[in-house]
Amino acid sequence: MAVEQINEIDERRTLLLPPDAPAERFEPLAGFVDIWRAKRASGRLPAWRNFDFYDFVGWHGYVYVDQVVARDPLEMRCRLWGIELTELLGFDETGKLFSESPAAAAPGRLEINSRVVGEGLVCLMSGRAVAWGTHTLFTVVKLSCADDGVTVDHILGCAWPIHAAGC
Repeated sequence: MAVEQINEIDERRTLLLPPDAPAERFEPLAGFVDIWRAKRASGRLPAWRNFDFYDFVGWHGYVYVDQVVARDPLEMRCRLWGIELTELLGFDETGKLFSESPAAAAPGRLEINSRVVGEGLVCLMSGRAVAWGTHTLFTVVKLSCADDGVTVDHILGCAWPIHAAGC
């Protein structure tokens, strides 16, 4: 069952979906979600280590990976931040804690990340990213990854600018 939140202040729309939600729900990021789904086995979440750099051809500059470093309260550290995201937003999140990120100030963002990590959900967001004075329209997908197939320890994400052509 999908859960939808709409934040009127920054025009962001958020859907929390089960991992097996229909592919068409993820446009324009359905191809990226398909890469993640191809690594799932027997309904279990894929491990981040199962992905290869070459899996993300065409998506590289827009990919990010957050590692869960604490669960209560949730804290994550960005382990990978695509160069295209750095150029669009004007900052590099690599190595930074979520609590230090401009995204941490977005209404409901910690709750959304907590649900993705705690429940193994997939998050699809669209709207305006506001960071360091930069406003960019994005569609974002957050995909749960788990070394043991169950307990989420990484979020694999893609933040795709709405003006970019799909892969």
